[in-house]
Amino acid sequence: MTGAEGKSVTADSPAAKPEKKPKPPTKMEIASSIYLRMSAQKDVTRKQIVEQFVAEAKLSAAGASTYYQLIKAKLG
Repeated sequence: MTGAEGKSVTADSPAAKPEKKPKPPTKMEIASSIYLRMSAQKDVTRKQIVEQFVAEAKLSAAGASTYYQLIKAKLG
């Protein structure tokens, strides 16, 4: 058995699904763009970037600090 028996092919086709609205950016995507934008500037501190995460990405202070570390490790 292939596992496809008894299933309707048309119900699983992408054309049968209604169009979805594009998803809004995730908090990680917002924070990543903030990090890239601010780290390109001279003399920007970690504290300033974390504060922007809180203001723009609607993160808590602890969450913003965690996101900073994750993004820094990923993007350098």
